[in-house]
Amino acid sequence: MTMVMDARSARTLFAYDRWASRLLIEAAAQLPEEELVRDLRGSFGSILGTLRHLLWGERSWLRFWTENAFGPNLAPADYPDLPSIVASWSALETEQDAFARGLTDERLAADFPVQENDYVLAELIQHAMNHATHHRGQVVLMLRQLGHTPPGTGFQQFLTASRESLARV
Repeated sequence: MTMVMDARSARTLFAYDRWASRLLIEAAAQLPEEELVRDLRGSFGSILGTLRHLLWGERSWLRFWTENAFGPNLAPADYPDLPSIVASWSALETEQDAFARGLTDERLAADFPVQENDYVLAELIQHAMNHATHHRGQVVLMLRQLGHTPPGTGFQQFLTASRESLARV
């Protein structure tokens, strides 16, 4: 079964991904350092660890799609604090935007094997977006565990916010 996605839908997913990640980064920026790094027993320990993993995942998939190489894992020392993650994420968003603008329906349908498994690019983009949504959900839970109200990061909320901002223009 091959994933069907057109270029406009892919660009929408990238825009959603950026919007939702920014909301969580902004929420994380409001936390005291001890809450940001507290081990809450999530997949990557803390909110900071989970954001670091999100950055790694998005950067690695983009690199794979553009250079056919994932690159090294990120160690905590590579991005020891939120400002270092934010700076790298900003650069990544610029690269993702350029990549998304260059997508065509034909490119999305092109074969894109990973190891010995066959995929098309659209399927891998969907995988990367699903991965990010999964880990953003973990950050939302960790914010709740710390007694904070997390921002809404659902796709429907993104669509509503996007349409409202377009209506104001």
